[in-house]
Amino acid sequence: MCENAPQEWQNVPAENIRRFQKSVRYKRADNQNAALEKFKLTFQKQRLWNEVLRIEKSSDAQLGRSFEFSLPKEWSRQEQIDYTTEYIQKTFVDKGMCADWSIHDKGDGNPHVHLLVTLRPFNSDHSWGNKEIKDWEFVRDENGNIVVDESHPDWWQDKKNPDRHGIRIPVLDENGVQKVGTRNRKQWKRVLTDATGWNNPKNCELWRSEWANVCNAHLKTENHIDHRSYARQGKLEIPTIHEGADARKIDEKFQNGQTSSTSWKVEENQIIKRQNALLDKIQISFGKVSSALTQWKERLRDIRRKPGSHSHDGDNDKPDRGTAESYGRDGTGIAGTGQAAPVFSGAEPEFKKLKQRIIQAAKSFARYRRTALTDRATENQNRTVGKRESAMAGINAEAEQREQLIAETEQRIADLKQQIEKAREIDERMQKLRERRAGGRTSADDRTDAGRTGSERPDNPGTKQAAKRIADLEREIEQRKQSREYRSIADKIKANRGTIDQRDRQQEKSRRRSRGMEI
Repeated sequence: MCENAPQEWQNVPAENIRRFQKSVRYKRADNQNAALEKFKLTFQKQRLWNEVLRIEKSSDAQLGRSFEFSLPKEWSRQEQIDYTTEYIQKTFVDKGMCADWSIHDKGDGNPHVHLLVTLRPFNSDHSWGNKEIKDWEFVRDENGNIVVDESHPDWWQDKKNPDRHGIRIPVLDENGVQKVGTRNRKQWKRVLTDATGWNNPKNCELWRSEWANVCNAHLKTENHIDHRSYARQGKLEIPTIHEGADARKIDEKFQNGQTSSTSWKVEENQIIKRQNALLDKIQISFGKVSSALTQWKERLRDIRRKPGSHSHDGDNDKPDRGTAESYGRDGTGIAGTGQAAPVFSGAEPEFKKLKQRIIQAAKSFARYRRTALTDRATENQNRTVGKRESAMAGINAEAEQREQLIAETEQRIADLKQQIEKAREIDERMQKLRERRAGGRTSADDRTDAGRTGSERPDNPGTKQAAKRIADLEREIEQRKQSREYRSIADKIKANRGTIDQRDRQQEKSRRRSRGMEI
């Protein structure tokens, strides 16, 4: 899109078209006409930027300015093309720039536009103009305006363009004397000024606001966008950071289990989203409290509102307020004796209902005032009591947790005792069996003891020694179990610490790599 560019830039030579039609890409294309149009458009873009490269002589010259902005998903593809064309034509092309843009949409819900514009304007004869021009540096005031003083010795004014005038600033040497050129001409400070005004930093804000206006003009009210930051909009929400394609690929691999850590940008945005959700809940709660306080204030105003011949604080109330005197009220709540009220004759039921509501509100307010704490010392005391109660509640909760842990420990001790009893019985039977075999006795030789129970059999001389040995074995088994459990817990803690340290190192390494700090 270029208004003042030479017309021949828009024309594609026939030789290039014939060469493209002989190519394999053209012959294998499903729609050859569309492929040819795409080739012509690509050729025009190449011609534009080749001309830009030809006119820029400096090795570090800025060739163009790049933009990228999102497209609303609510628009169709044709609407995206039409509205983007309208915006680029009005904002850039009509001011003399050449625009090269395209729409990128991979189907991932992020359609956007890539835009390149030229920095050098065109002259009336379709030749390239100047990006910057050199001019004298004039003395300016505090507001940045040029100081006008024709009596000053360094005053200068252009003869061809009288609007160019001001007090020039001399170039001084180390002795404070104005320098002189080779032709004995005085040297003055010069400055580069923008010839087009396109490099003004304020243009960024202007272009963003214009795109927001274009979007809002074709979107519903609930889908409107705002180019300003949350702080400028007065919102309390925390803005998220830009993730980018690389960070999302890393997060996708992490979700699939291919990597052990995700991108720090994704983690940061997840934390910010949780904080914003909590902030929304807090704002909703404060909104409810604010609405309740507003209703209560309105109710208090109804109670304190002057009904007729009395004040809101009761200082100027008349002694017969509420009676049926000339300035009082009768039972219906309207004017009493001495006051004619034909207009309110049909509104007596409504006044009765209103009076009942006021009476109920007054009673509620009286109960509130009786129950409210007026003494600050009492209030502080109750606050201290509340803190102590909350502390006691925390201690009770901790005690309940410890009681549960103690109960589990006691149950485990009971299970271990049962296991020890079973082992003791087995050891006793094995010891008695060894003693019988050592003495040459069997169940057939000693039929008297074979069928007896432990309480009926006579005491064996080695029973005490066996019991002592069993007790020693039990203590040894208990010590070994405790030592084994301690070692297993220590090994688990050591392994978990190693895993955590390794994960921290990987996250720090990925964070540095993402920020370009990898050594």
